[in-house]
This record gives sequence, C-alpha cells and structure tokens, in this order.
Amino acid sequence: MKKLPSVIKDGLVGFSIGTASLIPGISGGTMAYIFGSYQKLTHAIGNIFKNFWKNLLILLPFVIGIIVSLVGLYFPLHLAFEHFLFAIIVLFGGFIIGSFPNIIEPIRHEKVTASNVIIAIICFVIAAIIGVFSVIFDFGSAISSLFDQKEWYLYIIIFFVGIIGAAGLIVPGISGSMILLVIGFYFSIFALPSSILKGEAVLENIILLAIFALGVAVGFLLFSKLMDFVLTKYRIKAGYAILGFIAGSLISIFCNSEVFAYLNSKSDLLLDIILSPIFLIIGIATSLTIYFISKKKKKEETKNATN
Repeated sequence: MKKLPSVIKDGLVGFSIGTASLIPGISGGTMAYIFGSYQKLTHAIGNIFKNFWKNLLILLPFVIGIIVSLVGLYFPLHLAFEHFLFAIIVLFGGFIIGSFPNIIEPIRHEKVTASNVIIAIICFVIAAIIGVFSVIFDFGSAISSLFDQKEWYLYIIIFFVGIIGAAGLIVPGISGSMILLVIGFYFSIFALPSSILKGEAVLENIILLAIFALGVAVGFLLFSKLMDFVLTKYRIKAGYAILGFIAGSLISIFCNSEVFAYLNSKSDLLLDIILSPIFLIIGIATSLTIYFISKKKKKEETKNATN
C-alpha cells in the first residue's frame, strides 16, 4: 500500500477498519496498526479540536472508507444472520481464537506476577459471566423489548453503548462489535438500518443510530486519550486485562441469549453444521495472518529504528 496515494491508502485502511467493526473478534485498532495508520488516526482524533480543519481532512478518507465498508457488507452479513447465525458465531469465535497470539505478544516476555494474573482472571470472569447471565435472565428478549418500546432511557443507554463500542476502534486487540455482542446489544443495533429501510419506526430508529454514532464519536475521543495514558503508565496490566476480557468473551459469544434463542427456534441446523468447521478454520487463519503481518511490520519498524 506504500505506492498508493495517501488519500487512497487511508480510504482503504478505513474500509478495513469498518469491516473489522462489523465483525466481532477482529479489532479495528489492529487493522489500523497493521497498515501503519494507528498513530496518525489516534493523533488526529485526540487533537481534533486543536487544529480542527486539518485533522478533519486527515480523518475524512478513513471515515469514507469505513462508511463504504459498512454499507457494502451490511446486507450480506444480515442475510447470513438469518440463515446460518450459529456458523457465523463460530466464524467470530475463530477470529478470537486466532487473535490470541496478537493479544499475548505485548506481555509475552514480561514477568508473570500475582497481581497481573488476578487482573486477567477478574476481567475473564466479568466477560464470561455477562454471557451466562444473558441466558439466565434472557437479556436478548429484554433488550429487544427495550428497542421495540423505545422508552426515553433507551436513547441514554444507546449513547453509552456507543462509547463502550468505540473501544474496539481504538484499542488494538479488542473488537468493538465483540463488546456489543457480549453485552447483548449487537444484534439490536445491527438490525436498525434494516428496520429503517422497511419503514419501521423510521424517525425513532434514525435518532437511535445517530445517538449511537455520537456515542462512538465521543468514545473515539475519550479512548484515544485514555489509551495514550494507560499504555504509557500501565502497559503490562492493560495487556493482562485485555487478555482476560478477550478470553472471557469467547465464552460469552457462544453462551448468550441470542444464540440460545436461535438454536431453540431453528428446526434445521444442517447448513450451520456444514459451515461451522469451515468458518472456524477461516476465522483462525484470518486472525493468525493479521498477527504475522503485524509482527513482521513491528520487526521492520524496530530494524529501521536501530539503523
């Protein structure tokens, strides 16, 4: 991508980030890092108000690329959810499994301490128990009902959900859509554009999407600043926290109310059974490829820095 004009390259990077944002298990932050745009993005976002127009022009190609990917991939993924949801979840699981080397890399050579292990365990339990609780208390139905009724507090909740989801666009190794899937909001938010096109509660759903997007934008700013501080002051502890959260989320994406509802309602799972092992391999292979590309890039940067 080095030979491409900067604007086109940034647009393609934006496309990859948007693709990663739709798919739980792949981190948009990791994609930006692989293509050498991570610092450029976080700096422009974190300093957007210091030199607004300059940074806005820097971010514009990324934003266009993200929008193109979201629009282009939305309907194929929507159809997949309708016809073989469990196989798609297995694909997401493959992405997560294959991402573990990338997640472990920053802490691999560090001394293992009791406090760091405890942090990882706590984050693991939190992420895993959200999925288990979603089955016990049927979060899926509760959240779907919340979106159907559209009480005033939903608009406040969706704003903070957007902020939380933005973490995956900034933090390498964490997928924003995976976070939404774990806390039970992924499918409800994902269904909003389709509901709008069908003419269902158009104004309310447009407002919900706009508020969610606003939350993501605010989250962008917050996490850009926060990650700069955390990775500078508490890099190792942050690495263990991310590892625990990702490991726990692997349980939650399979053990959650949405998946259980799908399995209980679907009479014919033949297509899911056929596609699941294939998608698992594809997911693992994709994430491992991303890891090796990222590792190679890091080695090249280290080599160039020492020369």
